Amino acid sequence: MSHNIRKQMTVAAVALIAFLTLCADATQRDDVSKLLGDWEGESICTGGNSSCHDEHVVYHISKSSDGPDKVTIAADKIINGKPDPMGVLDFQYDAAKGTLTGEFTNSRYHGLWEYTVKGNSMEGTLTLLPAKTIGRRVKVKKVK
Repeated sequence: MSHNIRKQMTVAAVALIAFLTLCADATQRDDVSKLLGDWEGESICTGGNSSCHDEHVVYHISKSSDGPDKVTIAADKIINGKPDPMGVLDFQYDAAKGTLTGEFTNSRYHGLWEYTVKGNSMEGTLTLLPAKTIGRRVKVKKVK
């Protein structure tokens, strides 16, 4: 095989890899864009924690400035028909698995939120660390 043909094949291979990488990045952005908006449903306590209360929740999902596979969730619980902000967390989105994960630590808890997204539905859990006990189960649907 001549030097020119090998060089052309190498250039073609590099171009193909670059193209496939761009396509993968575009697919990841498209997948993330499907998450954006408001999700509403129930967050139910598990594990017998007497200070925990079942909640009707609304999650507001937006793009994060930390990267194309990151989103921010601002969570509200609904009390007497009105939103009561609970907090804002950043999440990592894995498009291949259809999962969102976000870890947090506050004065009371260290926890890991894990959600599985299927179309316009999302289900997940709050795992309390280091004990690895499930503290909440969440089911929400995209409303807008």
